[in-house]
Amino acid sequence: LCCVFSSTKGIAAICILQAVADGLLDLDEPLAIAWPEFANAGKDSIMLRHVLSHQSGVVGLHEPVSRELIYDWEGFCAALAKERPWWVPGEKHGYHARTFGFLLGELLQRKSGSSIGVWLRDRLSGPQNLDLHIGLENAELYRCAQMVPARIRAGQAAVPENAQAMMAAMKDKTTPTGAAFQNPSMGPSYMNSEEFRLAELPAMNGHVAARDLARLYAQLPDLLPVSLLEEATQVHSSGPDQVLLSHSQFGLGFMLHHELAPIGIRSGTFGHAGAGGSMAFYDPNAEVGFCYAMNQMQAGVVTGGESAMSCAEALYACI
Repeated sequence: LCCVFSSTKGIAAICILQAVADGLLDLDEPLAIAWPEFANAGKDSIMLRHVLSHQSGVVGLHEPVSRELIYDWEGFCAALAKERPWWVPGEKHGYHARTFGFLLGELLQRKSGSSIGVWLRDRLSGPQNLDLHIGLENAELYRCAQMVPARIRAGQAAVPENAQAMMAAMKDKTTPTGAAFQNPSMGPSYMNSEEFRLAELPAMNGHVAARDLARLYAQLPDLLPVSLLEEATQVHSSGPDQVLLSHSQFGLGFMLHHELAPIGIRSGTFGHAGAGGSMAFYDPNAEVGFCYAMNQMQAGVVTGGESAMSCAEALYACI
């Protein structure tokens, strides 16, 4: 099992869209209907659609918090309920690096009584026999690959050019970028700790077998109504990202292929990428699901890393 970091967001989005299809969630209903405390500080109009398309403005906490809060679901959600958006919801978009999982997970919990990790197990990974997990059981810990931090080789830039502004801004927690990625700071090798692996963090700690995440994407046409999948893969946000500080393009929970922010290598592809270079997608034209997961991480990767893109190119050469 490899941690796929933000590629987890695509899995979480599929769970949420299933709940929409079941009538448990409504894309255009404010979160505050089910979560009254969330209505504070101008957040009363934030809808599920805003969160899925990274437009809510609730990308991080303004006040510094301790590392332990990331593992305190109720505490982190209470902090988000008190927060003010970093911009007027719906007017801009910016990557909800960590808050994506808490906002969606708390909404699903309040509306259905199920966490995203439990929904994944009961509705997808269990019935479909897929080796996908958000929040591991103790019995699965021994199966996890140790994640290896990025190595910088001789003659190689420390950070890709398109991510340099983002990496610089991460150091300042008073910016949307710093708040989104570094408040709280997690510490070195956090991703290899039992604490991280056992927690349920639907934006960032999915542990998967790559083949099975590819299978999940390949089965999407059978898992979601055609009309909902079409809506989820239409452009909802595109342009300058207030957090990534580069171009990004999102549907509802999915990154959408764009030449400046490629997911896969063909137009129409959608999915999600993660820190270090993981990438998973579905290409509806080729009718193929893909996932690349690794334990040797690459530095500063925003969408698919070099290895993931090379594997995708090899795949298309075969088909």
